[in-house]
Amino acid sequence: MKTAAKVFIILGMVVQCILIYPIIVGVLALKKLKTATTVDELKTMSILTLLFVNTIAGILMLCMKDGDLQNTKQTEIESGTVLDKNKYSE
Repeated sequence: MKTAAKVFIILGMVVQCILIYPIIVGVLALKKLKTATTVDELKTMSILTLLFVNTIAGILMLCMKDGDLQNTKQTEIESGTVLDKNKYSE
């Protein structure tokens, strides 16, 4: 669901590229989706996305569960894309 929300946010930003505010809100929403760990952190940004960027993306963000956000973090850790800072320091 997180990936679908990202796709619809990007589509909304591209379609409404004449206006400035969908691009700004879209970039902020993408950053918030990347860093959020709970659904409560997404409420305000999902409403702004719903109103200004893309309706479908806003609804998807509002319907997300905590498991959708935490599973992504766990997958990144297991796949090794998250590097341990202490492991590679000299």
